[in-house]
Amino acid sequence: MKNIRLNEKEYATIRCEGVPEIRVNNFSEIMSKVTDCTVRLAGAGLNVSSKPIYLTVYKKDIQADLTLIDLPGITRNPVGGQSKTIYKDIVELIENYIKPETAIVLHVIPSSVDFTTSESIQLAKKNDPQCERQLIAVSKIDKFDKGIGEKLQGIGPGSMTLKLGCVAVLNRTQEEIDQNIPFDEMRRREEKFFRSNKAFEDVPERYLGSGQLVKRLALIQQERIRSTLPSIIDKLKQEIKSKKSELKQMPPPVTSEIDCWALYTDLIKKYGEIINARVHGIYDNEMQLKIEQSAIVTTDLSRTAILTQTSNDQFDERIAFQLYNRQKEYREKLKNSFTHFFSSEYQKLVLKLLEENAGVALPNFPSFSIIERLYRVEQNKFRKPCKELIESYTEYTKKVLIKILNQVFAEETSYKYQIIHKLTDIILRTIDENEEQCSNDIKKMLEIEQRVFTLNHYYMDTVNKIKKKYQEYNDSLKLNGNTKVSPTFTINDFVIDVSGLSNEHQAAFDVQIAMSAYCRVVEKRIVDQVSQLCYYWFITRCALLLDSKLSSAFTSAILFEWMREPFDQQQKRENLKKSIDAMERALVMGQCV
Repeated sequence: MKNIRLNEKEYATIRCEGVPEIRVNNFSEIMSKVTDCTVRLAGAGLNVSSKPIYLTVYKKDIQADLTLIDLPGITRNPVGGQSKTIYKDIVELIENYIKPETAIVLHVIPSSVDFTTSESIQLAKKNDPQCERQLIAVSKIDKFDKGIGEKLQGIGPGSMTLKLGCVAVLNRTQEEIDQNIPFDEMRRREEKFFRSNKAFEDVPERYLGSGQLVKRLALIQQERIRSTLPSIIDKLKQEIKSKKSELKQMPPPVTSEIDCWALYTDLIKKYGEIINARVHGIYDNEMQLKIEQSAIVTTDLSRTAILTQTSNDQFDERIAFQLYNRQKEYREKLKNSFTHFFSSEYQKLVLKLLEENAGVALPNFPSFSIIERLYRVEQNKFRKPCKELIESYTEYTKKVLIKILNQVFAEETSYKYQIIHKLTDIILRTIDENEEQCSNDIKKMLEIEQRVFTLNHYYMDTVNKIKKKYQEYNDSLKLNGNTKVSPTFTINDFVIDVSGLSNEHQAAFDVQIAMSAYCRVVEKRIVDQVSQLCYYWFITRCALLLDSKLSSAFTSAILFEWMREPFDQQQKRENLKKSIDAMERALVMGQCV
């Protein structure tokens, strides 16, 4: 109820879910309007609904503005088509409203009833055991029992000691309702009833009459507002902050093809930027921290732990770092695939081939076909490390690109999984296509490597160094006589033992030198070329171009069909905005009090 100026016209407003606010100029129509709203919310039967009906009465000569929540009376047994859970439904509804500490519970109890046995009293005491925020409006006062005066004051049997007390009121009888007796007339009859009845002679005025009840309720409301307003404002601020955070966390609204296309292109652009950064060694703080931690560890035990952690995380997003590791691993595999050219077993093999080649070439000039035969054996070993590198690139590229995709589309949306599924198919198909191209190019490269040829100075440098070292060994033997000289030396990672190298083994030694030096040239050449080809097909032609490919993968119409905001999400967004707006207006009003 709200007070208005004397020169204003009295009226009421009513609204509920599904019914916009309407103005009622004739108070006699209020009951029918409330009934209409009740039927809409709870049905035509006698059921209840937790959805509220908002009724505001604007009236002259009201002592103070007052807000009341009228709850249904407790019904234990369903009647007239009521729900079988009607009692439970009503109790839960009542408890929901009386639970907050800011709520004042006004019990309406007939005068002849023992207040202590009232079920509403029992419910309220669960949340207010000290009865500090409860008062009783004693109805049907014309049906009072003996001792009503003491009972109203909390004295004697059937009474309740409440901090907020009791007030007796005289309601209209059914006959008076049917006669449409106005409220002003009822107030006069009420005053006459209490003045003329001896049972109330000694009862203080504050316990008697609707006017006293309204006055007490208004004072209680004002006092509660003053005492609880600071905490209410704080809670309101927190609630506004929470609602705004919830609204901010919601996916951007997608209500048109333009919105949809803009959102999709932004996500794909972000995807491309992350890939580009990772390819060029730009990592986020968390990744950088892992690298820095490994640099500052001092104990061997800690180093072992770091190395173990790194080896177990071979599919993180540090693309440049991970590709480099795979290239190093490939280089070692290729290097280890070669025969130990200066071993005694290999020397025996070369001698055997030289013997088979006797009569074809001079003893100190072995046939080139021997080099080709020996190299062909080594060349066949190249394929496995190359294949393993391609497989490693393929596996890593698929996992890391899908991982980044899921990070970009991390926000929970109705379209998330459908879009990710479609994009994942495109990404995997693109990687497979580039894997095939890469494999074909490497296959061609290995076919080219079947020819024994090089202009790389490294080959002759290595050959000359080994021969020079061997010559130094022979010279040392001549100078030192019986003095022991080490027959083992290392040239460009080759460990060479020349002990017992007779003249007949010299030709074999020359072949061994040629094979070791040339295979090292081939190793360096293949490692660089294969690494470059893998990078070209998996990164340059795949990862770095994915964003442009994904951007044009779908039409805006198809995207809109997938990404349009569901109706329930639209409703949630609008409700959040309305709640925030209402709470902000309430906050302004509260701060002005």
